[in-house]
Amino acid sequence: MYSIIQKHPKRADVYWLLHVDVTDEPFTMEYRVQQLIDQKLIRIDFRLGFRVEQRVNVLFRKVVEDMVKNGEIDITSKYHSLREHKIAGDFRFVVIEKVLSASSTLRFIERVTMVYYAVLKTFSVPEEKGFGLDLSFVAVEKVPLIVDLPTDFYLKRLD
Repeated sequence: MYSIIQKHPKRADVYWLLHVDVTDEPFTMEYRVQQLIDQKLIRIDFRLGFRVEQRVNVLFRKVVEDMVKNGEIDITSKYHSLREHKIAGDFRFVVIEKVLSASSTLRFIERVTMVYYAVLKTFSVPEEKGFGLDLSFVAVEKVPLIVDLPTDFYLKRLD
């Protein structure tokens, strides 16, 4: 929601929230669809086994095709010129990357842990590649992760 509302506002006919849960079973491939706001805000939870390749764009396309076939959603473009030719609207993926806010107050061991996490993250596969997304349809947005705001200071106002 942060990405949609508080960053540069995004206009879309339908907003999709995708969540991937990796299970302990090796070959699980399940999903659940929840329409939070009918035909406007849809959440899809994928449950994938740890051996299943996370090709989210392919899995997402399959879910959307099933929903269209079942009459749950209409993905035909809202533009009249495209709608008369029954052309589907386009999809864009926004990957949310949480970044520790500089204003957070952490103890020494917590700061060391976060630095270690950041170092490991530089050597790992980026999430958009790990999810198997087509990079031409992906935007990565950094969202501040605020752990604790400092409140134990006094600020004097000058007249």
